[in-house]
Amino acid sequence: MTMAANEGPMSQSPGSKEPVSLRMRKGWQRYFAEPNAIWMREMRQSARLGRTPWILFSLTLSISMLMCAIGAIGAMNSSSPATLGQGLFQSFFSIGYFVVVLVGPTIAANSIAAEREGRTWEAVLLTGLTPKEIARGKFMAAYTSIALYIVVLAPAGALSFLFGGVTASEVVIAFLFLFLFAALAVAFGLAVSSLMASLRGAIVVTLILAICIGPSLYGMFGPWCAAGIHQIWGSMPELSPIWLPLAYERATFGLEYVTLLILIPLLLIVTPAWFLYETTIANLTGAADDRSFGLKRWFAISTPLIAAVCVVPSLLATSNDARSILACMSVSAFASHITFSVFLFAAEPYGPSRRVKTHFARTGAGGIRRFMGPGLMRAMTLVIMLGLLGLAAIAMIDAGALEALGTAGVDRETGIQKIFVWAAYTGLFTLFVTGLVTWLRSRDNTPWIARLIAIAILFLICALPWVIVAIGDAASTSSGSIDEWQNVGAPSPFFAFVMVAALDKLDPGSTIEVGFGAAMVWGFIGFGLLAAAGRRCSRAIARYEISLEQADAAFRHEDEALAAQNAAPSADAQAAPTETAPAAT
Repeated sequence: MTMAANEGPMSQSPGSKEPVSLRMRKGWQRYFAEPNAIWMREMRQSARLGRTPWILFSLTLSISMLMCAIGAIGAMNSSSPATLGQGLFQSFFSIGYFVVVLVGPTIAANSIAAEREGRTWEAVLLTGLTPKEIARGKFMAAYTSIALYIVVLAPAGALSFLFGGVTASEVVIAFLFLFLFAALAVAFGLAVSSLMASLRGAIVVTLILAICIGPSLYGMFGPWCAAGIHQIWGSMPELSPIWLPLAYERATFGLEYVTLLILIPLLLIVTPAWFLYETTIANLTGAADDRSFGLKRWFAISTPLIAAVCVVPSLLATSNDARSILACMSVSAFASHITFSVFLFAAEPYGPSRRVKTHFARTGAGGIRRFMGPGLMRAMTLVIMLGLLGLAAIAMIDAGALEALGTAGVDRETGIQKIFVWAAYTGLFTLFVTGLVTWLRSRDNTPWIARLIAIAILFLICALPWVIVAIGDAASTSSGSIDEWQNVGAPSPFFAFVMVAALDKLDPGSTIEVGFGAAMVWGFIGFGLLAAAGRRCSRAIARYEISLEQADAAFRHEDEALAAQNAAPSADAQAAPTETAPAAT
């Protein structure tokens, strides 16, 4: 409570606050004059290890020998040194990516879990360092270690430049992105480590997730994206996994250049890194403190940015069909972000604790700051507001772009209808998912239990209607019954594909009406579940307040009884007659 009270501006008047520039200058001076204590301790411990130079030497020698072997094989098959240089460039930075993805999270996984297993976490907390300072120090220590791995590998990466095929600036940009990927990998390992109490468990879970996620991202943002980039800029190599550093010099500057090579990569790096950082801080913060503000701030800022990026693909398309398809994909991507946020905020408490309320009162927190504090219904309200607004904005902007930039014809009107149909079903079903998760969490379930039950229910909703459709379609023999059985799948969110396909027909029949009816039912159910969850949360908060009042009353009664007991002897002593000595004769 003392720390929370000292953080508030109670001792300063509004006119005595320092300018922002002066505070930033003092912050930078303090940062360089007084480095993070956790960072310095971790670096001193690493410097004492005698095996660190040998590990770096072994890694450098292994990668160098592997590059030489790849170069020898390529020299026998390639016709020019430039082709060999491009092959070495792709090989080295692909290997460097996997080294960073596997080694970075493993190094970070040792940090917080090792403190808890070694019984030194309480000692770290007793130093008075805030969770932000601890997370920052652990991140900088792990990032310094993985950055050292990248630095010692730099000479091997420069071999591709010597053969040609790539320029020096492209190699430098590739190394910069390798450092950025290392920061993401370290932040991921730190977030997992902050959840685990065992060092072995943290390492195993981190490695399993890294092995699953790393190659998936490599394939998605590597060859798959390179094929699309090749369609936009023909000078880019097709199916090359390391294409982004090459695009900065070989692509034509314009709106597409700024969007695809600057804005989207910046968002894809900053948004997850910020989320992992806030997750680590929330996991290190006590249960009675405000663990929600950082994550809610991340959601409130990143969600409009993600919605803005989701609008871009349909604007860059050249045909009506491509614009409508990309618009539907953008709506689905944004809905996935909202669904992830719903499951994320399932860990919210019913309301703020007494400690948080006291901190709000002492610091004079406003309505927005209190709304961004702990609270299940506050979090879900924020998700619903930004989620539905974002879905509506994406659908309207993409439909408007198709109307303004698309070629006139029937396919343009059909494309606009597809966008609105897809967005309507997606938005209403997202409302149902939010209500379901909130209601399950409000029934005194732990966050993980509520998430698992919600995932099971959603799986049944998505799959069971199509199982019934398949059984009915196989059992039916009458003509024209296929469409009737197909409409049975309307409760499944995948029925949106059927609705979009029905719009291509001249007579879609009852498919659109049935689909909209199912979507409206999901929306009403979600709204009802949200209302029921709100009532349960209100009753739980009321019971909590009553228990606190009863505890306070009991403490006051004990204090009053103790005070009365202490006052009784003194009153008896004052009321007793004083004895006088006999007079001398």
